[in-house]
Amino acid sequence: MTAMDAALAWHADADLIGVLVRAFFFDAAAVDACADRAARDLPVFRQARPALFGDAARTGYAVGDLVARPDAVFEHGDGLICLLRRSGAHDEHDPQRWPRQLGADAMLQAVAAAMAVAGQTQRPTAALLRCRNVLYQFDPGPPVLEFLATHIAEARRHCGAPSQLSAAQLAGYCEPLLRAQTLRATSSAAAAKVDRWADAASCAAGRIDGDASVIGAAPR
Repeated sequence: MTAMDAALAWHADADLIGVLVRAFFFDAAAVDACADRAARDLPVFRQARPALFGDAARTGYAVGDLVARPDAVFEHGDGLICLLRRSGAHDEHDPQRWPRQLGADAMLQAVAAAMAVAGQTQRPTAALLRCRNVLYQFDPGPPVLEFLATHIAEARRHCGAPSQLSAAQLAGYCEPLLRAQTLRATSSAAAAKVDRWADAASCAAGRIDGDASVIGAAPR
């Protein structure tokens, strides 16, 4: 997998459970009226026009037991762009509240789909999700990619051991586990920080007490 050019005009970014998310907001009616497919699906590109790569919805992609049928795959430079779409009325996100509106399961499904595309094509692949008025790009950290990859067999068993596991199934299984792991890691880091503060405060108090005993000593 790969990150797209960070120099593109993204409007916002945030880290969500180990995934760097970039967001580009647009006027849905104006973008949907564009005649060009890439302009409709990837409005963040102002000049470059990635080209469609095969028929993703018809053929699908697979790596091992993981399969995905993205809504579109585009070719851009040396890599690919794996795109999922959610365009219902409830998928219109607020520029101020989008981190709470973006579902982690939808994010992980996009990442898992890009993993399948990258695995089959052996080309770096960026994961994108196009909602009604916003385009998201996901740049997962290595721990998230490893977590998804190492839980495929477990997710298959959870889903009744199907012959192949869809990106949506993998995301649905891993999302609560990954969120819980992230919360534990955050809590542990916060506790360690508190411990360091307490140790520093104790050392400082010891130095102050020592100085005070000298200052308060009776003159000889």
